[in-house]
Amino acid sequence: MEASQPVIQEYRAPVNPQREYALTFAVGALVFGFTWFYQYHWQKRSFEEYIAVSVGTLLLAPLLAILIGMRSSPETFGLAAGNARLSVRYGLGIVLVMLPFLFFSSRTQAAMDYYPFFRRWPSAYGFSWAYVAYFELLYGMYLLAWEWFFRGFLLFGLARGMGSWALFAQALPFGLLHWGKPMPEFAGSFVAGLVLGFVALRTGSFLTGFVAHWAIAVVYDLFVIAALAAHGSALF
Repeated sequence: MEASQPVIQEYRAPVNPQREYALTFAVGALVFGFTWFYQYHWQKRSFEEYIAVSVGTLLLAPLLAILIGMRSSPETFGLAAGNARLSVRYGLGIVLVMLPFLFFSSRTQAAMDYYPFFRRWPSAYGFSWAYVAYFELLYGMYLLAWEWFFRGFLLFGLARGMGSWALFAQALPFGLLHWGKPMPEFAGSFVAGLVLGFVALRTGSFLTGFVAHWAIAVVYDLFVIAALAAHGSALF
């Protein structure tokens, strides 16, 4: 990174930075609290319910807070195209670096016991490649909402008052919501939050992190499905 370039790229100035920072902190705390309760203590009836509630909480609630509560533009919170050249460079780099880790991790017993995630919601029609495609598309909506909340709304909103320290402020709750997953993934999620946050601030958009996160999730599921088949536990 060139020394003359700041970490936080301002593509459009906030309307009222202090007010937006305060509201981001308040709304972010409420959304995180509800998401924690819903994820760990709420009895979910279906995968579709899980996606709908998560998208409504993580995506729509912050968006309404920006438009109605702050009277600001979502673009200043990373909902923008950003720097296309940097986005491609960082996005491809993240996925390529992660591929070997994903492959070897998918062969562990902990990964095969936990993934693919769709096994938590048994399908009435059984598992098939068509169901895998359906699941990954809906899960992509979930990850879009997830990345928007952490690497969009929370990161850019807190950066109004905390500057680059907002990287750590959004990475902490992001990592905590990975509790219960295999320990290497839980520990690595804090680092992933920092990396994805850095990319969002450098490119001016959370979308790079979303695409990379989604690609990694899909590839990992495919690796685990292959590993299960190799161990005589084919899903379909």
